[in-house]
Amino acid sequence: MWKVTGAWQRLITKKLSPFNLTHVQFILLSANEFLSAHGENVTQKKLSDFTGTNIMMVSDVVRTLQTKGLIIRSKNPSDKREMILSTTKQGTQKVKDVLPIVEAVDEEFFGNINNEQETLIAMLSSLLEGEREKDQVKLR
Repeated sequence: MWKVTGAWQRLITKKLSPFNLTHVQFILLSANEFLSAHGENVTQKKLSDFTGTNIMMVSDVVRTLQTKGLIIRSKNPSDKREMILSTTKQGTQKVKDVLPIVEAVDEEFFGNINNEQETLIAMLSSLLEGEREKDQVKLR
């Protein structure tokens, strides 16, 4: 599994390089765009939960995306401790430009398993759900 993930990551990294984005930056930027488009006030915590990524990593990556002019952070009017994340016009355009490339990479990489794809997705989802349940038990 680790080798497969590494090979996929290398391919994505190569394709994203001309756009000055890492894979994690793209995932968080596109997730922010998706949540915002569906009426969500996106916080770093919400972005972390939605993408399943570490909150500290989200914080670091969001700062980088802000430096690149792709995301704006502003205080939440209803909770001054929280920052609301908004995708800039430049960020929205970047997602539109890059999304078809990422989808093509996924199709190229995973296209060979079409017949078994649903089974694989179900198996991986089951593993992920089991881990989520363990995490919930630890939090209690």
